[in-house]
Amino acid sequence: MQENNEVTTGIRRNVLLIYRTMIPSIRLCGHSQLEALAEEGLVSYRAVAETKIKKQDMEWADVVILGRTDSWYECRLADALFKAGRKLLYILDDDLLNIPPEISSAAYYGQKDTQMYIRGMIGMSDGILSPSPVLLGKYAVDGRKGYLIEEPAIDPVEYTARDLDKTVRIGFAGSIDRTGDVERILKGALLTIKRKYGDRVEFEFFGAIPSFAEQLGATCYEYTESYEEYRGVLNLLEWDIGLAPMPATKFHACKHYNKFVEYAAAGIAGIYSDVPPYSRLTEFQDCVILCENSEQSWVDAISLLIDNPEGREMVRENACRTAAGKLSVRETANGVLEMLESLPQRSISGMPVKIPLFYCKAVNLWKRFVSACKSGSLKRRIKKLFRIGAE
Repeated sequence: MQENNEVTTGIRRNVLLIYRTMIPSIRLCGHSQLEALAEEGLVSYRAVAETKIKKQDMEWADVVILGRTDSWYECRLADALFKAGRKLLYILDDDLLNIPPEISSAAYYGQKDTQMYIRGMIGMSDGILSPSPVLLGKYAVDGRKGYLIEEPAIDPVEYTARDLDKTVRIGFAGSIDRTGDVERILKGALLTIKRKYGDRVEFEFFGAIPSFAEQLGATCYEYTESYEEYRGVLNLLEWDIGLAPMPATKFHACKHYNKFVEYAAAGIAGIYSDVPPYSRLTEFQDCVILCENSEQSWVDAISLLIDNPEGREMVRENACRTAAGKLSVRETANGVLEMLESLPQRSISGMPVKIPLFYCKAVNLWKRFVSACKSGSLKRRIKKLFRIGAE
């Protein structure tokens, strides 16, 4: 991924995305769609990492998208752009202001200053971009518009029929933060499935590796921070059944059904907890199996797909078709284009952006260094770099 990219042809809008790192939240909630629109000449688009931002970028833009920004430095950038009359849009795909304490990122997002900066940038924004209607209902208030973004299926595989007599491959893919959900919701059901079907099934875990993986004889793969690598590995695993447990909490209800998008893109028949956000998948009912968060319901749903290989293949085929069609990058880009066309023109055309950028970048580096020292993350990174001891 280049840190500064621009495609310019027939222009409707000059759109600038400011981001810290190109995490999936940024890539899927606007960046991929805007790249597709720029390639067709429907917008002029620059995606610039915050440390590389220049005043020329800021003055060039008339629409600025803030990619889950949360720091003093990013708030200063937003304030300068706001005062210069640029239209600001804030990407929000998690309830960052209400992360439960058991989730590792709560230590950062729960800090008073971090919350203040997020609230400040949301307050300056003309609109909220989110794949979650729950988040839009919560934060697209006080005159801010809410724009629902459909996340795209990146590099979807073509459907290929499989040998229905072979071992059924069952897996879960997700970040390490999801380990607790897998253990609480799936442990009993998966151990029952293993006893019931024996060598007819194989289990794999990619990322979140539960404590009972060894009891299943499961193959485990370490999580990767690279989304391209993550998606590439998931496509190659060729799972028949993908599992997507989700707790029934207010925080999790604010999430998106991104696991469905990933499984569909990889040609996997998915089973999903029948709670928000997955309960919104009714429009994709021929691609999914929904089940209650009880051990017996999960056993029944998994058994259904194991015992009915023709039906399982039909779900897989429908999922592949949906990923390549309705969830393709170009199709999801239509919603982004409609959103951009609906924005009124900036109120102060061409007004310069006033900000001591070099000073702000220097302060930003110092604040990040101090924060890393206080949290111990700098020490852990050095150990990891030189492989000194265990983290």
